[in-house]
Amino acid sequence: MKPRHKWTPLQRGYFPKGAPLPEDLISKTMEMFSCSRERAIEIADAQNTGEVWRNDIYQVAVHRWSEDWWQLNIRRRDGGPILRDWRHFQRIKNEIIGEEHEAVELYPAESRLVDTANKFHLFVNVDPAYRFPFGFRERDVSYTSGSIPGTRQRPL
Repeated sequence: MKPRHKWTPLQRGYFPKGAPLPEDLISKTMEMFSCSRERAIEIADAQNTGEVWRNDIYQVAVHRWSEDWWQLNIRRRDGGPILRDWRHFQRIKNEIIGEEHEAVELYPAESRLVDTANKFHLFVNVDPAYRFPFGFRERDVSYTSGSIPGTRQRPL
């Protein structure tokens, strides 16, 4: 059996404004926006500023949409696809925002779809008392076995 990966806590950092950008990022931005090299650098640099959190697997950029709503932009540090682990996303939300904050992942209308990289986005309400008007009302957690016959839960 393959050993499980031990979680490394996220560490806070910042994207340095004006830091050199990788050439492939510049060329992809030029292609995506049909713009000059100078404009591509402006666009890419604007996306790479602000708060960032990293561990050995993930990099998470925090974007503040308003006083109430933040976005966690989650990607693997190596740029590869994320093989989904709900517990990882829950832990990312807990470590960056807090355990009692609620977040959602939006599956948008096709007219608002953004799918340009191997990234996931959680939208978080920064008020720890805020609750979405949907979802479960009570905590029900099992780390040893499934609570429904025929199901099982993997250990932490």
